[in-house]
Amino acid sequence: MGLWSRLFKTSSPDKTTHPGSTDRVVSTDPPREESATEQKHHPRPQWQPIEEKLGLALEPISLFDKVLRHRSTKESSDVASYDTYERYEFLGDAVLDLVVADLLFDRYPKENEGFLTKFRSKLVKKETLAALAESIQLVDAIQFGERTQDASVRESKSVLADLFEALIGGLYLTYGYDRVKTTVASLLDDEIHFEEFSTKVDNYKSLLLEYCQAKKWEQPVYELVKEQGPGHKKMFTVSVTVKNDVLGEGKGSRLKQAEQQAAKVALQYLNQSG
Repeated sequence: MGLWSRLFKTSSPDKTTHPGSTDRVVSTDPPREESATEQKHHPRPQWQPIEEKLGLALEPISLFDKVLRHRSTKESSDVASYDTYERYEFLGDAVLDLVVADLLFDRYPKENEGFLTKFRSKLVKKETLAALAESIQLVDAIQFGERTQDASVRESKSVLADLFEALIGGLYLTYGYDRVKTTVASLLDDEIHFEEFSTKVDNYKSLLLEYCQAKKWEQPVYELVKEQGPGHKKMFTVSVTVKNDVLGEGKGSRLKQAEQQAAKVALQYLNQSG
């Protein structure tokens, strides 16, 4: 379960600013528990579930008001574009890439660059980040514009992933790299089965099956299209069909290898088509 077994304590940053950004502060205070009065009069009660999950206070409030503000608020107020989550998403995206690379580098000392790159891509893809956002009830803390009542926007994997990146950006500005790394490691340990993930990094058939299951589609169907060559030099060509459409073909000296290649082509197509 990673680090979640400990009791969470909400820590509050000091207000030491860094040159170059009015948002950036550094937390030097040890974690503290909120008093009953603080809990009762929390200025943003919708943030409390997130703070309890993370063990961190979302402070300063002026910063996280922007971090947790969807761009749709610009439609009904005088909010500037740089006062919404998108600016912090830019920062959080870079921080997450580094944090995940750092974690994988430490945890898999005998794996090569290709494995680490693929694994990182799997961990920072929108589906994974959206799942992490859901695990901390992030969407309930977001300020949306009055017209954004459509559940498809609030439940969009892309929107949830972007908002999670923005949250990480805000936490980085407040608490710095090391605290963010610990927090992300805790979330991943709680939500992700690393050993299972690592075995699927190059298993495109498993990845394609997961994709179809997430979309509530039928399972992919693999069909042998062609078999060429003598017994000791066989070459197989396999197609894969998803929702009655052939989305990829693959070749290999073994049938399973050809299926993996076909699944890889299909995944590339699906990821590009959105």
